[in-house]
Amino acid sequence: MITDEHADVVVVGLGAAGGTIAAALAERGLDVVGLEAGPELVRPGDFTDDELLFAVDRKHFWAEPEVLEFEGAATTATWLKRNLGVGGPFVWSGFAYRFHPSDFRVASTVGVPDGSSVEDWPIDYEEMAPWYEAAEQLVGISGNAGTYPFEPPRRGPFPQRPVRRVAGTTLLDEAARALGWHPYQPPAAILSKARGDRSGCSRCGLCTNYACHRDAKASSSVFALPMGLRTGRLRLSGGTRVTEVVCDPVTGRPRAVRYLRADGTTGEQPASVIVLANNAIYVAKLLLQSGSAHHPHGLGNHSDQVGRHLTFHTGGVAWGVYDEQLHVDSGPAQQVAVDDLNEDRPWRAGAGFRRGGVLHGGMPVSFAGGPLTFARALGGVAPLPAGVPTYGRGLMDFAAYAYTRHQAVYSLGEDLPQADNRVVLDPEVRDSVGSPALRMRYRRHPEDVTQIDHLVAASVRLLEASGAAMIASAPSAIPGGMFAGHAHGTTRMGTDPATSVADDRGLVHGTTNLFVAGAGLFVTGAGLNPMLTIIALALRAVDAIADATR
Repeated sequence: MITDEHADVVVVGLGAAGGTIAAALAERGLDVVGLEAGPELVRPGDFTDDELLFAVDRKHFWAEPEVLEFEGAATTATWLKRNLGVGGPFVWSGFAYRFHPSDFRVASTVGVPDGSSVEDWPIDYEEMAPWYEAAEQLVGISGNAGTYPFEPPRRGPFPQRPVRRVAGTTLLDEAARALGWHPYQPPAAILSKARGDRSGCSRCGLCTNYACHRDAKASSSVFALPMGLRTGRLRLSGGTRVTEVVCDPVTGRPRAVRYLRADGTTGEQPASVIVLANNAIYVAKLLLQSGSAHHPHGLGNHSDQVGRHLTFHTGGVAWGVYDEQLHVDSGPAQQVAVDDLNEDRPWRAGAGFRRGGVLHGGMPVSFAGGPLTFARALGGVAPLPAGVPTYGRGLMDFAAYAYTRHQAVYSLGEDLPQADNRVVLDPEVRDSVGSPALRMRYRRHPEDVTQIDHLVAASVRLLEASGAAMIASAPSAIPGGMFAGHAHGTTRMGTDPATSVADDRGLVHGTTNLFVAGAGLFVTGAGLNPMLTIIALALRAVDAIADATR
């Protein structure tokens, strides 16, 4: 086994959280090693945009068996989308929201629903606001400030103007206003004009599920890692899968991470401080499989909290086919958002659920451009409108007609955390390196079910008001945000070690040098995409991580 040179900090996972932290620490003068299970890809231009690789081969998914126990029924498959290499996120849509002030105070604003584990975050929006601003500047967020009444408070405009919209958004925008809603163009981690070495968006349509060949869409490979690498103090290693956090046998203090490289070699990377940032679910898995005499139930799991409170977001889709050509495949997914049904607004109006969600409209029903992807989605992700044949020439003719004439409205809602929704190590299934596979246990809360029906019905109303000639809709058949990588809460932050895993900077309770980063820290998931909050929390943690090396 190789023993590498000691580092000040080792960061496991080099996506939005890990890449941000690793680069910032190197700029502070620390010696940092970044380890990533994916290949050594530093620029998204190294990826292909071949639809076969996405739609058929699913190359953007982690090729490991993962067990989903959903509503009591277990299925082993490849469920979770990953970053695919050093410097992600690559395959994402670019939605870059700030959470609302109430998203940090759910228990205080609407109470704790029976059967849920809802709590307030130990930090609030006022504390997060400067870090949101820093994240927006670092990443290069495009957007229009002050365009809807529910926008979180901000001190100034976005760094860039929004990208240009496509034809279908006008229909949805007008329809939403006719319904009394307040549509707006959501902020996006996509440059509308060139900045530094990055080009502006060309509206190629290959946002979700594809890397951006112009570097317009943000990934840590363009907004963070290059700055860290220029210091000469950041060493990156792709194809390096961390299998265990190693603790001192006498003191129990974390001292290194053990890894397996793609060529089969094994080694240890010792460091003064260890940061785990490899996806909320896989951070929990790594902690659970890092047991020792001092940590018999897994590292950081003395209160049986690691892996609990798992949330994914709720989800549903409605899509419509129009008489005219829309070509929503020719633009990015950041089009029309409706926030009127988010937070507790439906609850205050008498709905049977306390936390709502956002509607996103104006994108392809397959979420990514391309006729092959669209055709394969029909009858699956995209439920078929009434009367459309389910196979054969009739289905092919419908696909050819509808491809350039359709647009979808997706709902993304806040699911309520529950203590028994959790990540555990599977007792039977093993992954490719012989470790226990992860098992995700998840049941929808009754209020989530009511919320999903409400949001999908609202999506249908929006399409009807926009003049769609044919409409189909359905709730998500699995946890709504799973395929999008929206996993939260598995290493929940808090002040009480009995009910949380880490403090508000990610320091694992009971340790002085082990940090977790990413959406696992979330106490509740909000009805918005998590990426900007992940980056803001990462920036906020840098001081504490640097201090822990002293």
